[in-house]
Amino acid sequence: MFSDLPGITNIIFLAFIAGFVSSIVGGVIAICISRPNKRFIGLSLFFSSAVLLTLVFVDFIPHAIGHGHYHTTVDPNTGLMYQYWFQHSGAGIWLTVLGVSAGVGLAALLSLFDKYGHEHIHGFLAHNPSCSHADSNQGELTATEKRRVMTFAFPVAFAIILHDLPKGFAIGSAGSVSVAILIGLSCIPEGMSIAIPLKAGGVKWWKILGLCGLAGMSTVLGAIIGYLVGGINVYLSGIMFAIAAGCILGIVVSEIMPLAIEYCKRTRWKFLVMLAGVLIVVTLNYFFHDLMHF
Repeated sequence: MFSDLPGITNIIFLAFIAGFVSSIVGGVIAICISRPNKRFIGLSLFFSSAVLLTLVFVDFIPHAIGHGHYHTTVDPNTGLMYQYWFQHSGAGIWLTVLGVSAGVGLAALLSLFDKYGHEHIHGFLAHNPSCSHADSNQGELTATEKRRVMTFAFPVAFAIILHDLPKGFAIGSAGSVSVAILIGLSCIPEGMSIAIPLKAGGVKWWKILGLCGLAGMSTVLGAIIGYLVGGINVYLSGIMFAIAAGCILGIVVSEIMPLAIEYCKRTRWKFLVMLAGVLIVVTLNYFFHDLMHF
C-alpha cells in the first residue's frame, strides 16, 4: 500500500497519521472522559502530570542526551589499541542541562504572560459573570478557576510542538511505518494532556481539537524537512528535546501538580490514576523503543 505512493506523499501521509490524527484521537478521548467538577478535573490533572513527567524522563531527556558507543580501534603507526566515543544522536549531557534550564525559564515566562499579560485568553474562554459565583462546595469551577486550569494547555502544547518536530525528522529521514506507529502511539497521551485542561476550562470541543491538531502538525512539518534535507543535526535535535523537557517540567511542577493536589487532597484514586499514566507511557516505550532511533 505505502510503496505505491510517491516518496514525499508517503512521508506526509505517515506523518499526518502519526502526528495530526493521533493527537486528535487523544483530544477526543479527553473530551469524552472529562467532567466539569473539581474532583474529576484534579484526577485528570494527576493523570496528565504522570504522563508528561514520565515522557520527560523516559523519552525527552534520554533523546536529548543521545546515545552512542565506544569504538575500539588500533593505531596503525604504534599498534596500540585505543577507544573513542561515537555519538549517534543527541546533544550530550551538558547541552541537555542547558536546554532543560532554558525550557524551565521559558515555562516561567509563559506562565507569567498567561497570568499578568491579560485577564482572558481571547477567542478561547469568554467572560461569563454567572460563573464567578459558582458554589465550590458542589465541586463546580468558577470562571477564574477555569481560566487558571485552561492556561496550562498552552505551554504544554508549545513544548509538545518542540518535541514532535524531531520526531517528524525521524519519519522524514527513515520513511518507516514502524517509526510512524511508535510516534503515533506516543502522540495520543500528548493530545490528552493538551485537551484535559482546555476541557476543564470550558473551551469548545472544536477549539480543543484544533489546538491538538496544531501540535500534531509539527510532526508533518518536521517530516517534510527531514525528507528534504535527509535528517537533522543531532545536537540541534537534542537541544530541542531538552528545551521541551524543561518546559514540561516547569509547568507541571509549578502549576499542574499544585492545582491537582488542591482539587484532590482527600481522594486515594490519585495514586491509581498516576500509576496508570506512568504505566501507559512506560509500556509504549518498552515495546516500541527499538523501532525508532533518532
